[in-house]
Amino acid sequence: MQENRRNQPAEPFYRGLGSAYDTITRAQRYEVWVGLYADLIARHGAPGTRLLDLGCGTGKSALGLSRRGFGVTGVDLSPEMLAAARAKEGAGEVRFVRGDVRALPDLGPFDVVTTMGEPFTHLAGEEELAAAFRGAARALVPGGLFVFDLPTAGFNDRLATWSVIDEAEDAVILWRGAPAGTGPHTTDLTIDTFLAEADGRWRRQQETVTHHHVGPGRVEALLSAAGFALDAAYGLYKGELLPEADQELHRKSIVVAHKTAPEAG
Repeated sequence: MQENRRNQPAEPFYRGLGSAYDTITRAQRYEVWVGLYADLIARHGAPGTRLLDLGCGTGKSALGLSRRGFGVTGVDLSPEMLAAARAKEGAGEVRFVRGDVRALPDLGPFDVVTTMGEPFTHLAGEEELAAAFRGAARALVPGGLFVFDLPTAGFNDRLATWSVIDEAEDAVILWRGAPAGTGPHTTDLTIDTFLAEADGRWRRQQETVTHHHVGPGRVEALLSAAGFALDAAYGLYKGELLPEADQELHRKSIVVAHKTAPEAG
């Protein structure tokens, strides 16, 4: 049994892989990232604990932040990912809402807005990223914090060379990257999952999504246009938070900004 689709938008990609997402991403260090985010929120002085987690997926970030004392609302575009989140322990403490980060419904107000796991990399260029920034600004109280992560240029370039086989219980996952050809540091990632069925057969599914890149200078300009001031752009390297992101070496940048003015547009 095989399903094979090439999906540019992120929503059909995660719709296709939503039920297997936690298996596919089990090596990603969400528990470390949650701790880093909580420390950054405390360090940069959020005005309260009401938190909106954008692109929350299966709830790894939202539930982790809830356990750290935040009142969390998680938003994601994929019904399958949200269903997985709602089935987890502690989900009753989090409000999970289906929504598009490019056109957020009014869910606030909030003291903190976060993304974790680089969901913004799936937005197709500056216009969509700017729309997400404006939505975050609308959701925040004045002085509220915006903490989000983006892959570095170097990471996206390395991702384009990936060919990795990952074996898990009842699953085999093949990761393959390739240059997208649509802009600098932009990569197509294809994931083949082979999942064991109850009848002994294996089901294969293939999904492809594009990882886009917007450089740090343009990110700062888009933040400013949305009513934010950039506080810091940390680097993450081998699980360690560093004072400044190295766009070649580091895995990702974690950006902290605060709302200074009413959103533009």
